[in-house]
Amino acid sequence: MRLTVGSRNIADTRIQGVTLRPLVGCFELIFGIYVTIHADESALREASITGARVTLTPSSGRTESLGFARPEGPFEIACKASVSTMTPGLHLILQPTQIAAIEALRGTGDLTFELLAVGTGIDEQGRHPVQDDWRVTVPRSDWINELRRAGARNVLLLEVPLPVGDMPEGWKDIAEGLQRAEDQYRNSDYHSCIGSCRTVIQELGYYRYQSEEWAGEPLGRIASDRKGMTKGEREAALWAVLRHYTHQAHHGPSEGGVPDYSRAEAHFILTLTAAAVAHAQTVS
Repeated sequence: MRLTVGSRNIADTRIQGVTLRPLVGCFELIFGIYVTIHADESALREASITGARVTLTPSSGRTESLGFARPEGPFEIACKASVSTMTPGLHLILQPTQIAAIEALRGTGDLTFELLAVGTGIDEQGRHPVQDDWRVTVPRSDWINELRRAGARNVLLLEVPLPVGDMPEGWKDIAEGLQRAEDQYRNSDYHSCIGSCRTVIQELGYYRYQSEEWAGEPLGRIASDRKGMTKGEREAALWAVLRHYTHQAHHGPSEGGVPDYSRAEAHFILTLTAAAVAHAQTVS
């Protein structure tokens, strides 16, 4: 790739490596850039790179924007009397959900990153906007190794969507209940979070099976004929067991209720509940 100021090529650039590094609660994608700066004694020519817009194209061909990568320090390219080189890096913060989305896009293939670098150049005519396109393909095996080294594979990289926006008839109470549970979780009200999850699962079962007592039959089948249950009956049993677990958050002490739940317990139940709703939406 050629970086030009005005009409003059001042440097050749390429991405020499892509590294994934762990940070607290997130990850950092680092693009190592190799810059060969051409010699130029006749005039002042230089460029300052602000950063680069990063897009991702998996082997499936669907291009997505990842964000804007920035240098850690000054990224200044200045022509001198002789050829010189530099190896700056551009850094892009990625949340775990973004890593999960990248994995979903990647499937079983490779990843191609494209960086549109932007900045300002100076020559004898004054200041000019500059830009350059940098592209690199990361093979599947190399990307998997980066996930492993960064510890990203220590976390199950699955997105569990929460229903938002307009919902079909019958889903509004389910969606609002799940969003309420998420809000209670964020506010550290773990008991209420699990109680709300119980309401969500009850309404989800009612929507699917059109019976208030939908949970009794699959629980009974587990006890009497678990080997003869169909796949659909086993899914209903999963929902019923989740409803049964959350029962103690739905009632007071006189009915066997439990007053205290931990963050880990609320996280566990909220994740299962959201996953059940998301799955039900895809097959409804």
